[in-house]
Amino acid sequence: AVSVLFADICGYTATSQALQPEEVMALLHTLFCKYDALLAVYGVYKVETIGDCFMAATGLETESSGHALDMVRFGRAMIAAAAEGRMRALTGEPLQIRVGIHSGRVMSGIVGHCRARYCLFGDTVNTASRLESTGVPGRVQIAEETYALLPEEEQRAWVCRGPVEMKGKGLKQTY
Repeated sequence: AVSVLFADICGYTATSQALQPEEVMALLHTLFCKYDALLAVYGVYKVETIGDCFMAATGLETESSGHALDMVRFGRAMIAAAAEGRMRALTGEPLQIRVGIHSGRVMSGIVGHCRARYCLFGDTVNTASRLESTGVPGRVQIAEETYALLPEEEQRAWVCRGPVEMKGKGLKQTY
């Protein structure tokens, strides 16, 4: 099993409309470089970025029983990196992100011939994306499956949000 993370910037559409394209790229470059600097610290594999969305996985390249905990710690570090003062200077507003994490099975590989790239597939990926989009700004939202993989002392730090409605999934227990 692996843990998959999706993160995006809250209010990105409005921010990108208010800035010149060069400023948007500078904002994303600065932010994603901060995330990139955290990858090795937490054993995270960066899968891809699309616009302001950042996708990553743990337990993918090498099996790890602590993949869920590593990813949760990475998600928290991403939130702290986004909130740093230098980010605020670019937009004039505090930068907040939403983070969603789900754990389970995936298939990885390359599909197609033109501009082929490495991708992840499966319900775990879709669920992680839904957890991000239904999450709370400045917080990490995890599914019950990820919560169950965390050590007991880490579980005590989480608050149950209760069932959250997710597109195509119905009600899902989240923390």
